[in-house]
Amino acid sequence: MVIKRIDKKQVKIGMFVEGIEGPWQDDPAVGRRFTVKNAKQLSAIVNGEISGVFINTALGTNAPDSGVDGAVPKTIRTASKEDKSRVAQKISAQADEAKSLIEGVFDGRDIAIDAFAPLADDIGRAMDENPGLYIGISRLRSRDTATFVHSLSVAALLTHFARSLEMDEAVVQQLCIAGILHDVGKLSIPREVLHKQGPLTAEERLHVEQHPELGYKILQKQSDMPELVLDICRYHHERIDGRGYPQGLSGAQISPEVRMSTICDVFDALTSARSYKKGWSSQQALSWMMDREGQFDRTLLRRFILSLDTDMTKGLL
Repeated sequence: MVIKRIDKKQVKIGMFVEGIEGPWQDDPAVGRRFTVKNAKQLSAIVNGEISGVFINTALGTNAPDSGVDGAVPKTIRTASKEDKSRVAQKISAQADEAKSLIEGVFDGRDIAIDAFAPLADDIGRAMDENPGLYIGISRLRSRDTATFVHSLSVAALLTHFARSLEMDEAVVQQLCIAGILHDVGKLSIPREVLHKQGPLTAEERLHVEQHPELGYKILQKQSDMPELVLDICRYHHERIDGRGYPQGLSGAQISPEVRMSTICDVFDALTSARSYKKGWSSQQALSWMMDREGQFDRTLLRRFILSLDTDMTKGLL
């Protein structure tokens, strides 16, 4: 699945519309996904008070090959063995640093938020250099480092996503730190449950679903932990339709930043290899996420898809 945002004047009959920006999306009669089948529908789009249209090129006609919003498509750079080795070593070192910081917080040491800044900056630089390679390498994680590399990946995806939305760099850094710390509560889950290959029992699932609240209580003890980091730790498993956990929040009760973290968390979980599963391709993961009614903020999910580089969605490994 490839989703593009195009100008409404680029819409043609035969295109599959995933969503529309602007007042039209508030009309339940036309806010659904649909194929543009006739001139009447086309005219309503072109002449409507909308700012942009998201099309799914896998389900309908493609737009002219000019990239997103008229930009020139990025050239995919093939990663060399040296590139992969260098990034793998960087991720290994970062995972060790994340492990030290996260375990320190979990053990009750009062670690200043500034201690996370060098790691957050290092992740930011890595994503600037080659986001597709960084995320691709991080998908291949060992059982022993899975929790910490997942935290790095979510931090990296959040950094990339936030920058694509042109968020303030101070907020971007807090989002990166939130990604690093969002699963600190998982350190309280027995390893045999966390890495179990078969289905979880009801008791085991209840234990796992306590990790956001446990993590929040751990982070709350830190003297200078930002509210944004606390909220993402506590609420990253909430859903727009209220069917998430731990508190069953819904709609406007969930901040945009938390919604962003949910998207990044699920995307990385789906695309990463674990001891008990193979990772999905980016296209499989994004298609599944688009089909999950009520789980994600769909506008932000489309923005997330648009933020991914071509080599991040196709993969380099």
